[in-house]
Amino acid sequence: MDTAEPSIVPQVQEDSVAVKPEPHTLPLRENSPADASQPPVAPTNTVHNYSTRSKERHKEEELDKRSKLKQQQHNVVIHPRLKPVPFKRLDLAINNGEPQKNKALTLQGIDFYQSDDSPFNKRGFKYKPCRPNPIFTSNLYSTTDTKPYKVAASYFDRSSGVYLDDEMCLVTTTQGWRSIRSNIGVREGTYYFEFNIVCGNDDGSKAHVRIGLGRREASLEAPVGFDGYSYGFRDVNGEFMTLSRPKESYIEGGFHTGDVIGFLVELPSLEEHQRYITQNYTPMNDLGAFSGIKESESPRKKRKVKAKDVLPENSDFYKDGNILRDQIPIKYKNALFYEQYEYTNTKVMDHLLNPVTIFGEKAVLEDSDGKLLANIPKIPKSKITIFKNGVKQPKSIEEIYSFLPTDVENDSLHMSYNTKQQQNPNYRNTDDGSLGYYPMMSVFQGGIVGLNSGPDFKYPPSVPTKPLNDRYEEAVIDEWYWDLIDEVEARYMDSFEA
Repeated sequence: MDTAEPSIVPQVQEDSVAVKPEPHTLPLRENSPADASQPPVAPTNTVHNYSTRSKERHKEEELDKRSKLKQQQHNVVIHPRLKPVPFKRLDLAINNGEPQKNKALTLQGIDFYQSDDSPFNKRGFKYKPCRPNPIFTSNLYSTTDTKPYKVAASYFDRSSGVYLDDEMCLVTTTQGWRSIRSNIGVREGTYYFEFNIVCGNDDGSKAHVRIGLGRREASLEAPVGFDGYSYGFRDVNGEFMTLSRPKESYIEGGFHTGDVIGFLVELPSLEEHQRYITQNYTPMNDLGAFSGIKESESPRKKRKVKAKDVLPENSDFYKDGNILRDQIPIKYKNALFYEQYEYTNTKVMDHLLNPVTIFGEKAVLEDSDGKLLANIPKIPKSKITIFKNGVKQPKSIEEIYSFLPTDVENDSLHMSYNTKQQQNPNYRNTDDGSLGYYPMMSVFQGGIVGLNSGPDFKYPPSVPTKPLNDRYEEAVIDEWYWDLIDEVEARYMDSFEA
């Protein structure tokens, strides 16, 4: 039976009991001549009820009162959450196994493809596959993945000008510098992987490649090493690049077509990393408690609070390994994805890259001796060791910038929040589980480079080390674990609505 949707104008229902009209007309008003043309009007016995809108409003008010009473009884405050749209039966048949690939070009006898079925991570948002989950009664959806089910180049985390081979290992472009990250990064531990240089830095060729590691915030429309969020190496002479400033050569003789460059990434445990950040970049009794700041030099100034509604327990959101994910399922070209806020550049990192502001003022980032004033947190005991065709290079990168959030901002100490989500007005310096360092590849006008995450390496390390591909199963378990945590939390929040 079809039910009419309530209109904006309240609908008034009348009693269905028929009323028999009186045989006589209504009495005329006193001193008024009778109007023979006026038809007789029968009195009615009409009973008016509440409109549909009024009933709904009254029901919502009653539910709100009961919810607040229940929250008082449990001594909690529950904020309304954005609930996902219920999935349809047809959504259960959606296959997220692999996006449709369209052949784009052939280089060096290798076919490269482009896919328009997957959204790109850009404009402050990022995406990952999801699927309906009937056992999740509150969140309704859970995380899934696409082929090739290993650590490889990402469908979503790339510039639109990057093309991929069928195995999602090799990448190229016909344009200027374009970049791509792997689908899974490193947050802690020691891992090894290789970059295969298929075409680059040959005599008489414009094709070039750059390789390295990048964070979520690193630009994909520029080569790795363009900003402070990535560390890259040039193929021309093996120069180390970061903040678009070439350093000394770290790879002897650079690298060319046919070379294999190995990366050994060593990061401390997240517990040790977080403990170091907490001890050195979190305010205690006063600002003099910061590491490296003498008591006599510390200004007695309270830290800035941008918004009045910032919760006092803000730091608790990211300590002890807590993961907070803001994600909502969407449908894009008949496929399901989670849309999340992406991490974006902070003011300090922008000033490091561009010391001159738009107003022509020079950002104060260095003292008279050229020492960096910006107090940017680094990862203790972090190290990146480089191998060329199995030969360990003499220089390595140490003490790379931290990717974990911090909860302090003070201009006098040149300290600022370490993470930012520009599109998220309610961001409170939290970790959504995606923060870390990712293998990053950059290509230029026909350059071709590939990622080998293992376990079969052309030049395996002499010391037994985990291949980067081991991170895939770890990441799948992490996603499933936090899906369960989010579902339990959502059910608990929804229980206060009854």
